[in-house]
Amino acid sequence: MNQQIVVLLRMAAIFSLLSLIIAGCGSRDVTVALSASEHFERGMELYEDEDYSRAVNEFRIVVRQFSGSEYADDAQFYMGMSYFNRGEYILAANEFERLVNTMSGSPFVADAQYKLAMSYYNLSPRYDLDQEYTYKAIDEFQAFVDFFPTNELVPEAEGRIHELNEKLARKQYENAKLYMRMRYYRAATRYYGIVIEQYHDTEYAESAHVGMVEALMAREMYDEANETIQQFHRRFPNSDKRSRMETLQQRIVAELEDENDEDANNGPDTPQTTTGEISGENEL
Repeated sequence: MNQQIVVLLRMAAIFSLLSLIIAGCGSRDVTVALSASEHFERGMELYEDEDYSRAVNEFRIVVRQFSGSEYADDAQFYMGMSYFNRGEYILAANEFERLVNTMSGSPFVADAQYKLAMSYYNLSPRYDLDQEYTYKAIDEFQAFVDFFPTNELVPEAEGRIHELNEKLARKQYENAKLYMRMRYYRAATRYYGIVIEQYHDTEYAESAHVGMVEALMAREMYDEANETIQQFHRRFPNSDKRSRMETLQQRIVAELEDENDEDANNGPDTPQTTTGEISGENEL
């Protein structure tokens, strides 16, 4: 009888122990509901530790589950910053743009606009590749300057715009030079014209004027070439390319004199050679 009691007591003890173990395991599966501030603080701790992937998860919870809280715009901004710091600039741009467009009252709007521009700036490739992101970066930097003219980052934004315009000018200028080498003077004229009119404040503007005169001369468009020379002198009175322009102008004068002499000698009934035949210009 005593032996049966001992066995029962042992079984009861084992059952109690198993119950405690099961209860302990179950307690670890209980999800503790965190507030918006707690999720945001946890995200910021991860952000400061440069654990950006896990930080994004916390910030996303705040934005989606607590969209009406005071932490929503903070989380939106730092979600963009987490992607930005990881070099995922397209994702970063999406998050910054969402803040600018949907949280216009946030104190983070100016910073988000600048970081949106910087995201595209970092995606801008070298000059000879497609410049889609370069144009986007310029547009976003310009929006920053227009909407936040007193912001301390405006001078830096304007510097970025100038830098990107230099890249675009170089692309057009190199295109023009390529067409000149191929003797596609019409196309060269078009691309030099883009540099002259759209990127007149870049380092390529002076050389583009020289190239334009040479292309027009090759097409025997001497009046237009002279107009370009005069424009050059007005815009760049102290240019080191003035001597080159003066040489080209002398050549134009000589060409016109030769044409006048030839016309006088040939008389009115002599067949005239077409411009395309004289210059050997390819059409493009």
